[in-house]
Amino acid sequence: MTWYDLQKMVFCLAVGLGIGYFHFGGLWLTLQRFAGTRRYGLVFVASFLFRSFVTLAGVYFAGNGEWLGMTACLAGILIMRKIFIGKMQPLAVIRTKGSPV
Repeated sequence: MTWYDLQKMVFCLAVGLGIGYFHFGGLWLTLQRFAGTRRYGLVFVASFLFRSFVTLAGVYFAGNGEWLGMTACLAGILIMRKIFIGKMQPLAVIRTKGSPV
């Protein structure tokens, strides 16, 4: 692995974190703002399609179509997913897992 490959992987990991923030942040906003609308099904489907398109296009272009870069982007997205899951859990769920809090 060359220095260039390492730089590319770090760049793609950072882009993946940004894409993951966009994707899961958009999901959170969709659930918070549009759950009470009259056409919630249309809103959810449109949000899903838009977020998925941006996510897939971002991964492809950031990774330059190469598997190593796209894998690093995917790793960044999965890290951001883990962060969002940890931040969005209600306190009652955390307490029932045996935490002394």
